[in-house]
Amino acid sequence: MIVVNENFSGFFEGAKERTVTIGGPNGSPAVKVKLLHAAAATAAGILFAPRATAIAAIAGMLRGFTVTIDAGPEADAV
Repeated sequence: MIVVNENFSGFFEGAKERTVTIGGPNGSPAVKVKLLHAAAATAAGILFAPRATAIAAIAGMLRGFTVTIDAGPEADAV
C-alpha cells in the first residue's frame, strides 16, 4: 500500500509543475494552464456535458488546434 501512495504522490507532485498549452491553428499558444486544472476541467466537461465536450474536441481537431503538455522545471535541468 505504501508503494502505491508513493507512486501517486510522485505523479501529483510532477503534475503540479507541468502545464498544458493549447495552440491555435497558426501555432501561437492560445491558452496555457496547469495540468491538474486542465484535467479537472476536462473531467467536469465529460461528466456534465459529454456531447458538448465531444463536439469541442472534434472541432478542435478539424480546425488544427494542438495540445501539448510541457515538462516541469526539473525535466529542464536534466
